[in-house]
Amino acid sequence: MFAKGGFNFRKKGWGKIMTLGNLKQQMLLPNKEYIINQHVNIRGLDVLLLSFTIEENKNKLWLMYEDKALIEDNFHDEFHKEFKTNREEMLCRIEVRSRHINFYIKEMEIQGHIVRFSSSRNGPVYESNMEARMQLQHFAEKGLIPSEWDDVRLESLVVAQYEQMEGEVAPYYDNTRKLPVVLHIDRNPREAPIQCPFKVNFGKQDIGTKITYYDPVIGRESYFFINEIYSYDAYDDILKKTEQIEDTEMRENMIKHHMEAMENLCPKDKNLAVIRYETADNVQLRFMMKDYLEAQPVHHSSATAIGFICRSDEMGINGYKVRECALQPVDKDFNGELELELFSRSHEIPEETVYSFLP
Repeated sequence: MFAKGGFNFRKKGWGKIMTLGNLKQQMLLPNKEYIINQHVNIRGLDVLLLSFTIEENKNKLWLMYEDKALIEDNFHDEFHKEFKTNREEMLCRIEVRSRHINFYIKEMEIQGHIVRFSSSRNGPVYESNMEARMQLQHFAEKGLIPSEWDDVRLESLVVAQYEQMEGEVAPYYDNTRKLPVVLHIDRNPREAPIQCPFKVNFGKQDIGTKITYYDPVIGRESYFFINEIYSYDAYDDILKKTEQIEDTEMRENMIKHHMEAMENLCPKDKNLAVIRYETADNVQLRFMMKDYLEAQPVHHSSATAIGFICRSDEMGINGYKVRECALQPVDKDFNGELELELFSRSHEIPEETVYSFLP
């Protein structure tokens, strides 16, 4: 597109005009940088520890790794396809996430210093990810990217940053002392599909009301006890929990925010059905109604609240700790039979400590 007096680079869909200030905010321009340049194996991934940067009001550990699932399994595309049912979409997302290796570093030990991290960011070096490309250029200019990575496709390359906890002193790193870096990796939740259908009447259940299912995580049959299916008035609960807020404006804003979020999940003329259950090994389960799983997906901001899970220290009638899982909306006076499904279960990849390889 031409403009009077020169070129106009604003094109429809590009968003706001990029200024030099905007661009500099995406550049990696640290006040000080400690070069680490060591490799570490985290859950089968070859991770390159690049450097530790001292920036204004924040210090960061930088690392890079290749995630082949981003290309080989169409990781990005799978999350943007259309699905016929909620079941199809949810199973696809579980399967895609299972291929994608995820980890979070809690702490780093480096030359006797302990660095704790409060947050992390990572992103593939897609063509549109200018910030990641500039970060990659920074580390290439520092000579930190080995030549054996030259054939790695950019779309599968991930640049990650871990921000040191606010207020903690940055470590001093002596480049003349080559010592292994120790990383403490946090545990990581995973979800495994079960899809075990069952029917249950609304209300309290008898002691020993048990459902058996095949658990793919442990490779054998397992079971859970149903304590109760009850009706939960979410709107009344919001009003009760906000009564203690003395500031009128803050209370009204809080009520409005929670009410609007709840409207996407449960109509005001209905209640949420909730299942209370027990498991012998305290495993976390996710239950869904059959009609919801077979319905066409409707996306909104509160969709992920369907099947949300609560945990308590209360002991159940069968002798184990009680857990709860919210189901779908039901009529306020509903008192019939429900067709449910144990849709999935949660399991954890345990935390671990790994040591870097010196070059």
